[in-house]
Amino acid sequence: MRVAPHLATSVALLLACGPIAAAEMPEIQPQARAVGCPVNEQSGPARLLPGELMPAPVEPHAAQQLAYYQAAHSPGVFAPKGWSCRAWYGWSGSVLVVTPKLLQPPYFPLPMITGPAVTIDTSNGSSSGRFHIAIVAQQLFPVFGSAFITRVKQEHLLPNSTFAARLDPDDQLSYLSDRFVEYTTPANRTGVGTDGLLQASDLPIRGLSILTLSGQADLTELRVRLPANLNAVAAAVMQLETACVQLPQGCRGLQ
Repeated sequence: MRVAPHLATSVALLLACGPIAAAEMPEIQPQARAVGCPVNEQSGPARLLPGELMPAPVEPHAAQQLAYYQAAHSPGVFAPKGWSCRAWYGWSGSVLVVTPKLLQPPYFPLPMITGPAVTIDTSNGSSSGRFHIAIVAQQLFPVFGSAFITRVKQEHLLPNSTFAARLDPDDQLSYLSDRFVEYTTPANRTGVGTDGLLQASDLPIRGLSILTLSGQADLTELRVRLPANLNAVAAAVMQLETACVQLPQGCRGLQ
């Protein structure tokens, strides 16, 4: 069969340009839906924020299983999509908790959690949050935080024994800098992972703690406890949040 010259030329051009066109096509960055969380005594479940997406530059299959949970006065956090969330905010800082099931009232005192969860806490060094910051700094960042620790101790509002370092020998610590640590608290053990709202259980806790002393002191603490079938999701959360907590814009600055 004879092919018309103009058709043959068009096919040849298409085949020649195909790889170049494919190479020039921009890669689509994975994204996660944003979810709004009630704060303090607010009622109602978490709700999707219409049209709001967050960049989630991780393996696409893991990104598809994530949502970005956020609340007023608190940094947001990536966690499994379809979960529930609640936040608390006060003078000392904030807490945002994401769990598979809706947390039931009363919401004060804050609930202790034995099951899967993702939490992100902030402590404000210009308020009563400075005591918690000094205790954690003594535990994890004694050199970087030494001047701040001394200043808080000299207020003599808490006994010096409160600031005694008490690292659990079972904790596995990996320092990313002198003010930033990644850790794992093993299953059925207490440690840095159980110093927040998560109690010891048959699942390990992975986490991050980062201390900022420029301007005022601030401490951000992430804790991730997911079941074994969500190990890839847990790894994606850790990867994303490791970047988020170091960016001035938080997770909105992800590329």
